[in-house]
Amino acid sequence: MSRPRDILTRHHPGSVAILDPDEGTETTYGQLLERVTRTAEHLRRELGRALVFHLATNTTDSIVLYLACLEAGCPVALLEAGSAHRWEPLLRAYEPDAIFVAPGVAVPAGVRSSRSLPDGVYRMVSAAADRRLRTMHPQLALLLTTSGSTGSPKLVRLTRNNVFANARSIVSYLGVQPGDRSIQSLPMHYSYGLSLVNSHLVAGATVVLTRHSFMRPEFWDVVDQSACTSFAGVPYMYETLDRLRFDPGRHRNLHTMTQAGGGLRHDLIRSFDERCRAVECRFFVMYGQTEATARISYVPVERLPVKIGSIGIPIPMGSLSLASLDESDHQELIYSGPNVMMGYADSPEHLAAGDELRGTLRTGDLARVDDEGFFYLTGRLGRFAKLFGRRISLEDIEKELEFRYPIAAAASDCQGQLLIHAAARERIDLDGMGRYLAQQLGVPPRYIRIDAVDRIPLTASGKKDYKALSS
Repeated sequence: MSRPRDILTRHHPGSVAILDPDEGTETTYGQLLERVTRTAEHLRRELGRALVFHLATNTTDSIVLYLACLEAGCPVALLEAGSAHRWEPLLRAYEPDAIFVAPGVAVPAGVRSSRSLPDGVYRMVSAAADRRLRTMHPQLALLLTTSGSTGSPKLVRLTRNNVFANARSIVSYLGVQPGDRSIQSLPMHYSYGLSLVNSHLVAGATVVLTRHSFMRPEFWDVVDQSACTSFAGVPYMYETLDRLRFDPGRHRNLHTMTQAGGGLRHDLIRSFDERCRAVECRFFVMYGQTEATARISYVPVERLPVKIGSIGIPIPMGSLSLASLDESDHQELIYSGPNVMMGYADSPEHLAAGDELRGTLRTGDLARVDDEGFFYLTGRLGRFAKLFGRRISLEDIEKELEFRYPIAAAASDCQGQLLIHAAARERIDLDGMGRYLAQQLGVPPRYIRIDAVDRIPLTASGKKDYKALSS
């Protein structure tokens, strides 16, 4: 089973692993190995095998901590540093042994101790008086959030093998080379963003960091000055780039652009494919789920013009199939591979559970396959939406709104927009409710629409009748 040390030692110690132009620093593979080893030893000495929460940022220090946790065998939950309302429910549910906090990030109320980690940047804080006695599965290494709903304690349980098997598959089909440089355009607490770090370090390539938004010219100055070769984005990023009339030809080193995190409009797929082909840049459309660490399938660039709308073929080492559903003509997409999670955790007790899926994931997506083996999504099984690159539980959204506001709510996915039908029992501020939900989910308000209705229709069995609302 791979450890970070096994991977880092394969590469030339003088090659640049992480470049941070904003800070004016570069970290070679030899230096990264030294820092990861030193931090891992510190964690073993101070914590043993402990559950830790890492409020991750796109910084060298954060990457070092993440790798050190994997090396030390400390199961680590990567969480968004700037969204306390999203991780504090997890803190209450799991009571981690330690929380890693970057400078400037507020610590939870009731913190009892705080001390610096090696290099004196991140702090290790504790909110508990005593270490909790807990049992964790020996292969558990990484915990990622999957639901975009508020207050959900659900986490995806991943092993080191899941992480690095998926990274190797990505390296294989994208052809990542040691000389490549990837701009870290997505946050590393998000599985797609984390896959950029993992795959480029596995390949011996360079991760380039920046604090600038992809919408700012400073971001693209970093891309050009650092000779970045690849850019990764979710649908709203490509929609924004289209409005900005993005031309990949303006960035002479850029040779790969990738898209995942939800379906991109077919006209934009065609447009970006054409723009990239005109300057010998490759545009990859990909599909994945956090439950499969990151990637599940991709469309080979040479087939994209005739396979627009497809999620493609399975990644190397993976396979896709379809399973018939009872009393339905639809089929569910099934993925099998070494990157499939062990299962979910809804509580601390689930951290001890073993591999419940055994390498096979029922994706919850409905699909079909053409005669060339290319798969197409046709709908969703269960009540989930893909919004702004996140898989969101519509049921959890409804429960949250009904708890907070005097309404009955029905949530649905409306062509990439979250649609809420709200039947209010008293006068409420629908615009304010929309802003609250946008903040909780971390998405722009334009992705949320709230329609007032007199009542939520019910089926004969007393369940919400979503079909009646959509008609």
